Amino acid sequence: MKRWPATTDASQNAAMHRTWFFFYGTLSEDHENPVNRAILPLMEGGWRATVRGALRAVRGTDGWYPVLCVGRGRVAGRLYRSGPRFSARHLRSLDAYETYNPRNRGRSEYVRRAIRVRVSGRGWVMAQAYLHNRPCHPGLTVIACGDFTAWQRQRGLRAFGSAGN
Repeated sequence: MKRWPATTDASQNAAMHRTWFFFYGTLSEDHENPVNRAILPLMEGGWRATVRGALRAVRGTDGWYPVLCVGRGRVAGRLYRSGPRFSARHLRSLDAYETYNPRNRGRSEYVRRAIRVRVSGRGWVMAQAYLHNRPCHPGLTVIACGDFTAWQRQRGLRAFGSAGN
């Protein structure tokens, strides 16, 4: 996993507290991997939520993972809010996992952006999400149901970074 240069700016760490994140794939509690095992204990929530978009799947060398693209459908995921111990170092860990380099967005597979998220019974919130930074070409597998976890489990496929879920 790549690491981006560290910061010592305490104000950046303070700004990380109470940040909303929308995870629609292997970072959610529905999967198990080293990154979400380290990050999710630093967050609260895990509320079921949806965003507008289209979901596609990519078969990587270490399992399947989803990409969120522009679209008119609904994509299911989970909404989390960072807690007081979540820091800029943890955000860099998430960025590295998603192959996002804020200093070189053009070469990143994903970009982290604020998007509008709907939480059932709770309304709307703006949350950080990792969006696919490439065109959604026809060769990507369509996840018509908009739920990567359900799609992956129904087919018995291995999720990226997991031991077998």
